[in-house]
Amino acid sequence: MDRRQMITGLWASSCLMAAAPAAYAGPKAEGGSSAGGQLRMALTNATVLRRTGRRGVMSVESTLDIADGALFERAKLSQPRLNAAFNEAIQLYASRMLPHAVPDLNAITATLQRATDCVLGRAGAKVLLGTVMVT
Repeated sequence: MDRRQMITGLWASSCLMAAAPAAYAGPKAEGGSSAGGQLRMALTNATVLRRTGRRGVMSVESTLDIADGALFERAKLSQPRLNAAFNEAIQLYASRMLPHAVPDLNAITATLQRATDCVLGRAGAKVLLGTVMVT
């Protein structure tokens, strides 16, 4: 196969792929409000004491599930504040953990949910945890 034909074909396919999301975007809801979605949050890390007395790191992955379109837009705009609130909440939780304790996922979820509701100003965003790992 000729290189020029291959490069032209790859370029054309990449242009089509770039245009595909715009072509397949569904009709927008009337009134300017779109449907909600999921907002992936940044990885949150905190220092913990391990069983041996040495320091370890607790990493928490989280996502916000938001059904309301207006609240979803507010959450996207408030993402830096949400990240800061999540970091503060996880660091506070990790500082209270005993060295031999396993992280309590229900307590972490409740803590992050309170921080989310406080930053967004109202309820409606549900916190979903991904991986919680202590190394």
